[in-house]
Amino acid sequence: MVNKKSVQSEDEISRIFNDADAVTNAIQAGINAALLRHKQTGNPICVWRDGNVVWIAPEEIQLRKQ
Repeated sequence: MVNKKSVQSEDEISRIFNDADAVTNAIQAGINAALLRHKQTGNPICVWRDGNVVWIAPEEIQLRKQ
């Protein structure tokens, strides 16, 4: 049996995922939050650069403006 609330939720999820800008903005906001947390706690991050893993010191972490 299909629940009306379940169908509405699925429609809302589909609508959100079909908005590429909204999805991109949400992902970027999550990334920025994680990077900020690393800067604030003094933890480095690692990135993939030119085929190698590179560690970035917390004071060198750059946040994107939203």
